[in-house]
Amino acid sequence: MNEQPSLGFVGAGKVGTALARLWFQAGYVVRAVCSRDAAKANILAAQVSAAAVASPDAVIEAADLTLLTVPDDVIEGVAAGVSLASLAGKAVIHTSGARDAAALAALAARGALTGSLHPAFPFADAESALARLAGTTFAVEAEAPRLQAWLVALAQAVQGRVMVLPPGQKAVYHSALVLASNYTVTLYALAERLLEGIGADRETADAALNRLVEGTVENLREKGIPGALTGPLTRADAGTVRQHLRALRQIDPSVAEIYAALARLSLPMVSARGVSTERLERVLDKEV
Repeated sequence: MNEQPSLGFVGAGKVGTALARLWFQAGYVVRAVCSRDAAKANILAAQVSAAAVASPDAVIEAADLTLLTVPDDVIEGVAAGVSLASLAGKAVIHTSGARDAAALAALAARGALTGSLHPAFPFADAESALARLAGTTFAVEAEAPRLQAWLVALAQAVQGRVMVLPPGQKAVYHSALVLASNYTVTLYALAERLLEGIGADRETADAALNRLVEGTVENLREKGIPGALTGPLTRADAGTVRQHLRALRQIDPSVAEIYAALARLSLPMVSARGVSTERLERVLDKEV
């Protein structure tokens, strides 16, 4: 295999499309693409000067390094369905954030180097991802030194940072991303619902929340933890926290419980700022 591997993609959805085009632009050769949707495979293949082929077997045969950019639930099935008797000299990885390399055990048993490479990025659609993926952190999982070097190089080719995951820690890694990214959307939706419930129209509520979230992200970039934390907790304003909990309980007790749980999780950051949490703890214990 060459020092820079040729690539193949099984899956031509938003993740596969964005990654294939990004690495093609960075100078990698993409040999083959396949997808359950042949039209998508044809489109992506044309964009990266690759062959559109009919099966994962054909992709693996054509490429040094094959990426399975398919939904998490079908990774093991795709791997088990590969019919090539020997995969010696080939490498196959997946791009799932939650599944670890063990999902490719059927391929490893036939000699393939296996692992995973997960970009810590929210793929809403391929075009926006392609424009913004540069600089993303990539989680690398690979026991074989050569494969690990390839995956690190892929990340670095797009100005990415690298996080090499210890064995068995993929679920912890992915849960951290879900908390920071997915549940930010959930909390935003909850805040939006509360504002609409007191008469704000959607556009006004979103304008307020968007600016607030943007400011929080900037504070995180500039000040980090715990400096980016603002609000009543950092002032030890127990009276405000009490008012919040009582108001939320009247609307939806479950929302009050979420607020209180998040407040408790925030207290170590408050302490790190040199603020006493004693009064805050008393309010949380009494009101919930």
